[in-house]
Amino acid sequence: MDTPQELIEGYRDAFTRGDLPALVEFFGYPLQVVSVTDGAEVSVVQRTDWTGVLERLLDTYKRLGVVNAVPLALDVSQPMEGVAFVNVRWELRSQDDRPIYDFAAVYTLVRTEDQLRIVSVAHDELPKLRAAMNAH
Repeated sequence: MDTPQELIEGYRDAFTRGDLPALVEFFGYPLQVVSVTDGAEVSVVQRTDWTGVLERLLDTYKRLGVVNAVPLALDVSQPMEGVAFVNVRWELRSQDDRPIYDFAAVYTLVRTEDQLRIVSVAHDELPKLRAAMNAH
């Protein structure tokens, strides 16, 4: 995955396959996570903690019937060599291609060990995920 677009496509593919080991490898650790709800919660997580978060997220997606994540909008900027910001509006869809919910995520990618890795993610998914679970 040499480009930010290739990384995001591989990441999307791993999510839709529910491939936890592959997902974990897209990230660089420690990872900064910014969760936007009423305010913003910032945390720094290590690999083992993030693996648990991803596992719970995949389980929740399965309960909601998510089978695909479609990028409705994708914007990449590369302000300097080896660093990229990727802004994505994702739409999660069901088996019958029905939208479940959409959310925004901004990824900071850094080239480490000659490979791009996500080192920071900011997202507004949690309120939308909770609403979808309550409606489910």
